[in-house]
Order: sequence, then structure tokens, then C-alpha cells
Amino acid sequence: MADKTKQSILLVDSDSVNQVSVRHALRNLDVAVVIAPSTNDVAVLALTYDFALILMMVTRDDASPFELAVELGKNEKTRYIPIIFQAEKSDALVLQEQGYAAGCVDFVYKPLQPAVFLAKVKVFLELDSRQRQLVLATAKIQEQNLKLEERAIRDSLTGLYNHNYLLDQLSREVSMARRYNTSLSVFLLDLDFFKDVNDTCGHPFGDFVLQEFSTRVKGRLRDTDIFGRYGGEEFIIILPNTGGDRASIVAEKIREVIASTPFDDDRCKRFVTVSIGVYSGFGEKTAASRVVVDCVDSALYEAKAEGRNRVVHYHLSSGADHGESGVPLSDMIDRRRQGNLNATIEKARSMTLASFEAMVHSQTREYDLLGDRNALFLKVLDRLGDKLSLPDQLIHSCRRAVKLHDLFRCYIRDSSLETEGPLNSEQEEMLLDQPLMLRELTTMFDFFAYERTILYSHHEHYDGSGYPAGLKGHEIPMAARIFALVDAFVAMAAPVAKRKKKSITAVKKELCASTGSQFDPFLVDILMKILEDEEILLNKKS
Repeated sequence: MADKTKQSILLVDSDSVNQVSVRHALRNLDVAVVIAPSTNDVAVLALTYDFALILMMVTRDDASPFELAVELGKNEKTRYIPIIFQAEKSDALVLQEQGYAAGCVDFVYKPLQPAVFLAKVKVFLELDSRQRQLVLATAKIQEQNLKLEERAIRDSLTGLYNHNYLLDQLSREVSMARRYNTSLSVFLLDLDFFKDVNDTCGHPFGDFVLQEFSTRVKGRLRDTDIFGRYGGEEFIIILPNTGGDRASIVAEKIREVIASTPFDDDRCKRFVTVSIGVYSGFGEKTAASRVVVDCVDSALYEAKAEGRNRVVHYHLSSGADHGESGVPLSDMIDRRRQGNLNATIEKARSMTLASFEAMVHSQTREYDLLGDRNALFLKVLDRLGDKLSLPDQLIHSCRRAVKLHDLFRCYIRDSSLETEGPLNSEQEEMLLDQPLMLRELTTMFDFFAYERTILYSHHEHYDGSGYPAGLKGHEIPMAARIFALVDAFVAMAAPVAKRKKKSITAVKKELCASTGSQFDPFLVDILMKILEDEEILLNKKS
């Protein structure tokens, strides 16, 4: 059995006297000396030991050591083992050229000169030791890198894939489905009333629910399915080679396994349900990844609005086409029922906004200061909607979002509304907190799901330098990118309080300076074309 703890030297020599001389010369080194009487034994020994050095006897009348050296140089495992040839001094000069050509690194003479021999051996042992240390260090670095890479794509609480990795994989799977003409399904899952879970049982129990939820769902998925935490209590599942019918079965099994068994950590016990939005596409008709996210979000919104704890599929209305869209799916929601539902939801939104506005007016008249700003905001928004052929639902959501945004700022008495110059640290801190506070406010009303997404993400920057989640590019919802651009434009063109109004030329210059960093270049380009017609700023009819 090879000793893995110490370095090994192979001595290929049938001369017992020389074997003793070599061992004696190496007696003070912590090395194992392995003897091979002939070259025939070397091949097997080389597979058993990790030799630091091979010492081989050569003579004029035996070519086998030279042939062996050449063969060792061809083998991946042995090619870097240094070989020292030993020869009678009278033969050395004759054999040196042949030896170096065969691949040896040095010659020693016989009879052995211990001091010279030991000095040469130590050099190669030291090189081997450093090489071993380098290999170990490299392996450790690679192991650390793998751990870091794994951490970079994993959610720290659940161990599932994180937001950015999910979006990367979704883009990849969409490309695969289109290229190979296969089916693809995607789920967006959201735990129902999760805020109440945290408020009632505490955040440690909420963390337990997220972990246990992840475990239960993984038990219903294949190894090829991609499951991750999209954010908060929202999760995404990507199911390659899965059509609508199969997706329905899987989603329903997940819904059932969550709802059927209470979550119990021995301190708190309660039932939790999940709502699931589903998208399915096939081949070239599979939607682009960013559209898929919008689709599952829409389906999840319907599931929430219908009462939660259910599975809803996204579908297109008859004849609809949004460019990179998917195909209509099974389990479509009845149009008449959907129309009635949408009307009810719209009424609830309007009543809630009206109540919130009345409450704000009862406390302060600051909202009146924003009249001109809001009028301009809506005009620019409508122009962008026309240029981009945006769906009415998105425009209406942006309209409601700006109203919620401004009412909330008045409600919390945001002093920056009346500040002429730079904001102080307290005002800046409040602005940083507003996306989180707005998300918290709208979480109480699930029919503001789209508006919540806009308000939470409208401070994100296109280059990823914004807040609160550091999203970048198309990770930022389209509506939030639009809101951020229009909001910045209006803040300069129709400022509140006593701030100085900027000219359209100055506004254009500032917006263009931030294109690609703060704002979506495509949207800035569209807005620049709109601003070529100054009638918006002059408050004329469009």
C-alpha cells in the first residue's frame, strides 16, 4: 500500500550494492524509497505511487531505460516526474546526449557521491513539495469559488435560486423552447396573507413557513424543474418540456400540498395557502422572458382577486397578439365572469382611492400643490402610452400609482414637497424609505398589486444602481421604468413649492445625461420625440 503522507522516490536498478548506497544517502530525508529491479516493474508502480523523482540506472548495452523514459513522458500521469539517470563515470559522457533526448533532467555517477547526489535530490523534492502545495491551494481556491458562486445564485433563507438567477434561467429556457420547438410552463406563486402570518406568529415563524413551503414544493417537482424565490413571499418555478395540461396538474398538486397540512414549528401552528399564476407556451410562439413574467403576474393577480388559494392560467383574448406572446392556454377564465370581476375590482380601487383622498384632505391641503404636476404627469403618460401602444391596464395602473404616491407623501407630511433647495438628511432618508412604505400600504389591498409593483420599483435605476432591490435593465417592470422617467421629467418641468421651473432644453439635457444609467434608453428616446412638440409644456390640447 502506498504511503500517501510522504514523498516517494523510485529507484530502478538491479544492483543491490547501489540500492544500499542510495538508501543510505537518503536516510535523513523523510522519503519512501521504492525499488524496481527492472524497467518492466515501473508501469505498475507508477499507478500505485505518486513519485516525486525517478532514479534510473543506464548502461551502454541496455536501451530499455531510455525507451521507458520516452513512454513515461507520453503518459499524462507520469510526464512531469523528473528522471535522473545514473551511469558509470566512464559511460556518462557517451550516454548523456541519449539520456537528455529521452527526457531525463540530470545525471549522477556511479559509484555514488552522497553529498552531490543528496543536493540534486533535494532540489527536485523541494520542487515536488511546492507543486503539491500549489495543487492543494488551487483545489481549496476552486472549492471556495464554487461556494461563492453557489451563494451568489442562492437565497440565504430557503436555499432556493434567487431573483437574478431565475431571470437568467427563464431567458435561457425560453430560447431553448423556441429553438427546439418544445413546450415551457412557468409558475408565479404567492403565499396568501403572509403579512398576517408574520404579524400574528412573528417573523421567525414566517421564516419557518418560507423554508417549509420550499421543501414541500420541491417534493412535487422534477430534477429538471427550476425553483427559486423571486422576492419576499413570491416564488417562481420554470418547467421545461411541460405543456398547459401537465402544468395544471403540477400546480394543483402544489396548491393542495400547501393547503392540506398546517405549518407547525411547535410554537405556532396555522394553515397557509398559496395562489399560483401559470403561463404555458410552445416553440416559436413562446413569449419573451420579460413578457412571461408579466403574464404569470397577471394570472396571479386574478387568482388573488378571485379569493386566493387557487390556480389561474394566463390567456390571450381572441385574436390578440402582443408580438412575442405565448399561445392561449387551457383552463381559461370565462370572459363574462372575468368582466364582472374586473368591474368589481375597479369599483373597489376607485372607492379606496376616494376614501384615501378624503382622509388626506381632512388633514392637509398640500395635495392641492400637486395639481399642475399631476396634470402634466398624466398628459405625458398618455402620450407615451399612445407612442408605445401600451395596454390600457398599464396606463390606468400608472395613473393610480401617481395618485397613491402623491397622496401618501401628503399623508406622511413629506416636507420635501415644500423645500426649495437641496434636501436635508432626514428628508433624504424618508425618500429612501418611501418605496418600502408604499409597498406596505398597498399590501393591505390586493387589488393594488400592479400599483404596488410600480411604487416599489420606481427608484430602481437602469444600470442597477438604484434601490430598494438593485434591479437593472429589464428586471425593472416596464411600468416602473415609465413612471420613473415621467416623474423625473415632471419634477423639472412643473416643480412643486417654490422650486425653479426648468426650460424644455434643460430638461432634455438632464434626461439625456442619465439615459442608460438612471433611465431606459428606449423610453428616453421616445420621450425626446414627444418633447419635440412643446404643446404639452404649454398646457394645450393634444
